[in-house]
Amino acid sequence: MTAAIRGKFVVFEGIDGAGTTTQLARYGAHLRSLGQAVHLTREPSAGPVGSMLRLALSKRLELGGATHAQTMALLFAADRLDHVAHEIEPHLALGTHVLSDRYDLSSLAYQTATTEPAHNPGVDAVLWVRSLNRFALRPDATVVLDVSPDVAAQRRDTRAAQIELYERQDLQAKLAALYRDAERLVPGDCILHIDGNASADAVTFAVIAALAPRR
Repeated sequence: MTAAIRGKFVVFEGIDGAGTTTQLARYGAHLRSLGQAVHLTREPSAGPVGSMLRLALSKRLELGGATHAQTMALLFAADRLDHVAHEIEPHLALGTHVLSDRYDLSSLAYQTATTEPAHNPGVDAVLWVRSLNRFALRPDATVVLDVSPDVAAQRRDTRAAQIELYERQDLQAKLAALYRDAERLVPGDCILHIDGNASADAVTFAVIAALAPRR
């Protein structure tokens, strides 16, 4: 009996309002139109730690106080390992492509941007968060949707959802700069930068073109 060819693991990243959820769904539909098996997922995951993180993001659960960024980084890393073991890896092993809305690049961007230097003298936040995720499965490709903070804010304003923990404009500007420098945050990973300011259709076309050589 021939073993299944391993699926590809592709991550979509960007600031809040970048369009990661939309473009992940569209790329998944594209792969299915080609007859390929696809599993869509996201972080925080649907697992036990991920559920706690979603409560924190919606401000229904307070975590950490002065060490909030560090607490969140630890929880995200724990959720990620659980996510890989119980959802991502089993699908990949069956030959199914896994598309994830966010992964460890989000931790490196968000927890780095929210870490207060006064609480961490002499600590390199990037290296620390990277060390927490050293056992995380590496994606085959990470699509970074680079979007202007102003454009992303306009998109968020059209949502009916409650404003989440990190959706402050000053923070989103810091995050946008970190995502533009994604190669430094995850050295060695395959990073594909896409201009996310364009129309949804134009971004989808660019995503499909960028990922075509990696299917």
